[in-house]
Amino acid sequence: MPQNERPQVPMVPSAARVVIVGGANTDVIGVSSGALRERDSNPGSIRTSAGGVGRNVAENLARLGVAVDLITAFGDDEAGQLLMRSCRSRGIGIPASLVASDLPGAYYLAVLDECHDMAVAVNDMRVLDRLTPDALAEEKRLMVLLAADLVVVDANLSAEALEWLVGVVRAPIVLEPVSAAKAPRATGVLSRLAAVTPNAMEAAALLGHEVSGTDGALRAVRELVDRGVGTAFVTCGADGIAWADTGGSGLLAPPRVEVANASGAGDAFCAGVAYALLAQADALTAARIGTTMAAFALTDEDTVSRSVTRSAVLEAMKELFS
Repeated sequence: MPQNERPQVPMVPSAARVVIVGGANTDVIGVSSGALRERDSNPGSIRTSAGGVGRNVAENLARLGVAVDLITAFGDDEAGQLLMRSCRSRGIGIPASLVASDLPGAYYLAVLDECHDMAVAVNDMRVLDRLTPDALAEEKRLMVLLAADLVVVDANLSAEALEWLVGVVRAPIVLEPVSAAKAPRATGVLSRLAAVTPNAMEAAALLGHEVSGTDGALRAVRELVDRGVGTAFVTCGADGIAWADTGGSGLLAPPRVEVANASGAGDAFCAGVAYALLAQADALTAARIGTTMAAFALTDEDTVSRSVTRSAVLEAMKELFS
């Protein structure tokens, strides 16, 4: 699709079901009210909410009206119980998830600077180590995976679990790399992925070399496709998004928005790409939907914007990219 052509609204089949395999955790987000001072106590605000890459992708898709199941590992503590209740209340199916009785629920602690961008984060995801190939192969999880129309995985999973999934799952698989530290877990499965949605640092970790600027991002998406990825995206923040598939590649300028919270934008982008793949949309349309979803996340204090609905997102996409 030419970049100046009015975008078409893709339709997802009503019976389509997505399975997400990855992280669910409690987010603790601190925002500095002034210039962030290292090694000092910074005045600001702190909030707690349900989060986790896999869970965030699942909630975004559920808000778009897509049927979703989440396969994750919860801790058998108060945080884990709250996360489970939160998933159910948002329409996320969790019967195939597991509960670890001997580990706490996962936590993600992030500090945002005065511009509401992440300065540093620490995560405790030990419970997700329970998502082993053997655990995923148990019948109640295997049946859910085999019935999926699309599977989204995140790199909170081990390399062994990712390798098992791509060898068993029949549906297209989308990977969200999570972080530069965890992205290399997926290097061995790139050729079997329908799509990947890294930022520049994560793309560098996947490819084993620096990815700098939009020119570097454009080269990176082409290289990912050359390595067998069906559709590749590299998000570059305010500089835009590089996209590529076997039919072409390009750069998409992002909309200018006032950032309230940057921590959920990548997960929202991934959800938009997953939605587009379900609708069998092309790479440029997927980039536009993902970018619009990310804009909703960026302008909302919540990690997943409550403003997300299918009609709201697709109407915003038409306004932003017409």
